[in-house]
Amino acid sequence: MSLRPSKCFLVALAATLSVGMAEISLGNERLTDAQVDRALDAIWLRTPSPEKRSADSAKRAALDAYLTRLGPGTTIVGKQEKDAEETRFPAGEFHAEVLAPTIGYVRLGAFLESLEKQLEAALRDFEQLGVHSIVLDLRATAARGSLDLAGRIASYFLPEGTEVFEVEEAGRPGQSVRASKKQISHFRLLLLTGDRTAGPVEALAAALHVHSGALVIGISTQGQAQDFELVPLGGDTFLRMPVREALVKGIRHLVPDGFHPDIICSATPEETDIVLLREVQEGRVASLLKETERPKLNEAALLANKNPETEFWIQTQLKRKQPKAPLPPKDAALTMAMDFLAGWDALYGRSTTLP
Repeated sequence: MSLRPSKCFLVALAATLSVGMAEISLGNERLTDAQVDRALDAIWLRTPSPEKRSADSAKRAALDAYLTRLGPGTTIVGKQEKDAEETRFPAGEFHAEVLAPTIGYVRLGAFLESLEKQLEAALRDFEQLGVHSIVLDLRATAARGSLDLAGRIASYFLPEGTEVFEVEEAGRPGQSVRASKKQISHFRLLLLTGDRTAGPVEALAAALHVHSGALVIGISTQGQAQDFELVPLGGDTFLRMPVREALVKGIRHLVPDGFHPDIICSATPEETDIVLLREVQEGRVASLLKETERPKLNEAALLANKNPETEFWIQTQLKRKQPKAPLPPKDAALTMAMDFLAGWDALYGRSTTLP
């Protein structure tokens, strides 16, 4: 006779399949514990297929349910998948530069401990150069790093003592993570998010949006504002699961819904990957934002008895029948950010928040 799963185990299994642990929701109805018991008894006694009501099947169903309920990023991976994830897209090194006289650009890249010192040095340089707006690029930051580091990074942009977010961890009361460093100037912040923005950096983005009024351009993040661990399951198999979760006041369902931008950029993830890789390879971002200007008639051309506009038109007509090389995709999100900041400066000057 096959071993029947205990009622306690089956009730726990059923509970994992719902949002609430005490009640199971089905449409507009709520099931009590007694109703859950009767439903599970009926499934055990009357399901035709023995495989579908076996103890092994119930355990696997419970695992599948937990993998779904724990949100994006929770999965079973093999060693090859684990290694492939590390190399599929290079996060890129930390990079900072001045894009315009008052606008600085920072790409965080990989969420590593060295990031803290690099960012502090870049922000102090910006302060000395008179930069008052910063585009913080989070599009190449994957779901690695730690919530502790996210809290320390946020400290550079928030008043000391500000609650950045709260961290939930199994078996411990909620821990408040506060800005622990002296704020470096009062930069106007604009964040860029992409398809790869995931993990602790999502908590950073949400906190800066709520506490500093940072504007966000891009697409919704992945809903993984958590610290993850790889738990060995034997052989070359691992369980990737969240062990700490960030809660940002004013942002509901950061896990699993993600953080939604203020302005949506229509660039595809593939186009974004291409431009990010180009920017990493070039080493400078400003050079990739420049538009080729059309030649114009000026005093020097008149003195030389030339007309650059006519010559440009003639050359354009001669090249019309020639095959055209595909134009490299432009950084749509960064271009939108620069345009927005230029308009903001024109309308509101150095104000760090919109009226």
